[in-house]
Amino acid sequence: MTVVFDMDGTLFAGDSQLRFARWVLRRCGWWRRAYLLFFLPVALLAGLRIVRPQVAKRAFFSFAWGLSREKLQEECRAFAAEELLPSVFPEVLRRLNDHLSVGDEVVLCSASPVWWTRPFAELLGIRRVIATPLRLVRDRVPLLPRIEAPGNNRGVVKLQRLAAAGISHADLGYTDSTADLPLLSICSRAVLVNPPPRLVRQAPPRAEILRPGGVPSPIFFTLACLTGSCSLRTSL
Repeated sequence: MTVVFDMDGTLFAGDSQLRFARWVLRRCGWWRRAYLLFFLPVALLAGLRIVRPQVAKRAFFSFAWGLSREKLQEECRAFAAEELLPSVFPEVLRRLNDHLSVGDEVVLCSASPVWWTRPFAELLGIRRVIATPLRLVRDRVPLLPRIEAPGNNRGVVKLQRLAAAGISHADLGYTDSTADLPLLSICSRAVLVNPPPRLVRQAPPRAEILRPGGVPSPIFFTLACLTGSCSLRTSL
């Protein structure tokens, strides 16, 4: 059986990209908070649809500007082990382990960068990973990391990358987001984790719903992560 898991909001609460921003801001220099002067105007332009959302995503990762490949890998491994792994929903983890124990082909398919998605998958025992590839320049994180074609691993792009990996159908898909409706279109069954009402309405018939809790307050969670100045305990 082929099982596809989304990651952020499905395996744990909140967005791992925001979590990683907080991680780097707190560990790799207070001066990195200056990235907001660059990112926020780009995010505003994206909100006004003047620039593409993908450009805003690239600008967001300017918080990691200048990190060497070795330092980035070190931080991503630590982030996966110390931040993400302890945050996994116990109920979803049990289901994941059940799939692995019976030999199901499990695929972790996420819009988050492969930087930490792959080490996180390794910790979980997942071998197949499809995530957004961000390119380094001269073995360092550039100001605007380039997203390799066909683009941000979201929506229909997930289908393209899954197809390129030889997966055109899945028996079961786990997600929390309406962005994964294209993914669910190739799944025989769906499991929705803490789904918003719109996802419940638009999901395939007879989708199973899990509500493990732990959904963060969007405003406090986002502010805590963007500034790196607060504990996530206040927003989770």
